[in-house]
Amino acid sequence: MASWVLRIFRTRDQDHLLLLYKTYMRSQLEYCSPLWSPQGIGEIQRLEAVQRSFTARIEGLENLDYWERIKHLGIYSLQRRRERYKILYMWKMTNGLVPNPFGIEFRHSGKRGLVASRRLAKPSAPKYVKTLVHDSFSSTAVALFNIVPDTVKEQPTLEMAKAKLDSLLTKLPDRPPTTNYNTLDNSLLALLGGARGTVSSPLA
Repeated sequence: MASWVLRIFRTRDQDHLLLLYKTYMRSQLEYCSPLWSPQGIGEIQRLEAVQRSFTARIEGLENLDYWERIKHLGIYSLQRRRERYKILYMWKMTNGLVPNPFGIEFRHSGKRGLVASRRLAKPSAPKYVKTLVHDSFSSTAVALFNIVPDTVKEQPTLEMAKAKLDSLLTKLPDRPPTTNYNTLDNSLLALLGGARGTVSSPLA
């Protein structure tokens, strides 16, 4: 898709290429992403490589590295976007805007406010089952939802929740795993403190 866009459209102007990327490419990279959202470093790097390669073709950004380019363009890494969407989907669940097929339970917990129960595999389950459960939406989305402040969770409308969440995210570094780059864990769980996302209950 990237080669098709760059072949058909000769412009390398920032506004035009960014619009083409969002319209024809990013939508495909993110289709149904909450269900298959990759957790492995290699998989995250392969997805980021698409955005990394495309943004390098934008006129005037040739001398910036990938992390600098996404900051300059005012866009999130694909990893950050997937985590952002999970948080917003959880917000929709709490407000009855989407179904809750995962059986995720919500409750108010003192100073922590609204939290969700993170479902874990049984201790006796095989390792691959534990990995699948740990990387599933019902685990990762719950952990992400639990670490965001109540100022996001308690917003009355989706647009207001998005605005509050983006206000928080723009203050955080966004340096996704990228081939040949030295990086620390870019997940919001690492940046905001994963311990807050561990309200757990074992799977039945």
